[in-house]
Amino acid sequence: MALVAVIALVWVLANGSRRPADSVYGHLEQFQALAEEHGDRAADSPGYEAAAEYVEDVLEEAGYATERQYFTVDHDGEVFETFNVITETAAGDDEEVVMIGAHLDGVPGSPAINDNASGAAALLEAAKALSTQEEITTTVRFAWWGAEEYRRPHGSRHYVQDLAEQDELETIRAYLNIDMIASPNPIIGVYNAQDPDAWLDVPEGSVQIMEFLGGSFDDQGQPWTPTGWDIASDQQPFIRAGVPVGGWFTGSEERKSRLEANTFGGIAKAPRDPNYHTAGDDLDNVDEQTLEIMSAAITDAATRLARDSSVLD
Repeated sequence: MALVAVIALVWVLANGSRRPADSVYGHLEQFQALAEEHGDRAADSPGYEAAAEYVEDVLEEAGYATERQYFTVDHDGEVFETFNVITETAAGDDEEVVMIGAHLDGVPGSPAINDNASGAAALLEAAKALSTQEEITTTVRFAWWGAEEYRRPHGSRHYVQDLAEQDELETIRAYLNIDMIASPNPIIGVYNAQDPDAWLDVPEGSVQIMEFLGGSFDDQGQPWTPTGWDIASDQQPFIRAGVPVGGWFTGSEERKSRLEANTFGGIAKAPRDPNYHTAGDDLDNVDEQTLEIMSAAITDAATRLARDSSVLD
């Protein structure tokens, strides 16, 4: 509790009376309302369209121009069209791009608040923070991915393939992924680029990203732990393309260890998120303190990288 209060105070001093999670939680309330109105936010649904329109409205109010990147999903004979939502800072070097992304879709029949409205909401607040940042030397590109909740993450996969076809992969300095950052029995996790059991190769530069993200928590006195490199999410297409990758994660259905419970609190041997991919993944499922810690860290990382991406060297 004391640590959370310290982090909140830092943000109050830096950003005025409003803490980052106040707005992040407000976005979660909007995503919850849209899921209730439309049934869910699955990729091929009115709820997904409504969520995308909400994201676009928030970004455009902050001064961003947004783009929809359409693609076709063929899943077990079910074929449909959906899209990613992309935007980026107006300032910065277009040959030195840092990307930060979170999937916007959820599983059918679920409000999908921790997985992954939490990431989509934190990404919105990071983008809003950069819209008023005056010292931007590195372009920061934000992506709300579509159709992640399948055997492969279709939206990010399509985007990476398009970059390769346009010979633009080399412009991506790093990709940072946000997926599930408000789990009710959480860890504070950073993708482990030193995982000896990873079955996906680790692109050069990923260890520096892990150290950078972990160092941000160290600076706040916040415990953190390396977590699985091979998590099934939108970082995988970037890894396969050789782009340096990092990311944040607080847990899904895997069970919390005794060591993790001693470090982060919560219940050992219980799922980090008992409502993973169920109708119970609603506002009551999220841990607001964890949401606050993670959203603050994401905004801090985006701001520092926009100013100088050489911190990843």
